[in-house]
Amino acid sequence: MKYILGIALLGFALSACTTNHSKDVSQEKVVSGTSSNIQVIHFTGPMDLTIKLQSADNFETAQMTDNSGKIYHLKRAVSGSGVRLANDDGVSIHFKGGEGIVEFMKDKPISITEVKK
Repeated sequence: MKYILGIALLGFALSACTTNHSKDVSQEKVVSGTSSNIQVIHFTGPMDLTIKLQSADNFETAQMTDNSGKIYHLKRAVSGSGVRLANDDGVSIHFKGGEGIVEFMKDKPISITEVKK
């Protein structure tokens, strides 16, 4: 099982390196007490997983919410390409060009795809 997952991740990494993706981030305007723009990206994954990722500072920090309503606070982390956000509890999300990987537990990646709304 580990080998299959390793091969899948390697394939994802190699395809991400050779594919030219735009870095467009969809934005939703959120009306609140302040007049700031909040960027929001929606993802889906296996077994009806849905993720909402929102940031007010161009993804230097972000709030990730899963379909159970659990909220994770993440900050920018080092990545070779794309955007990677993580916290000290092992939760992370790494995405580029509409595809990505989310980990709710360290070393347990789940493939996700961006949903354009």
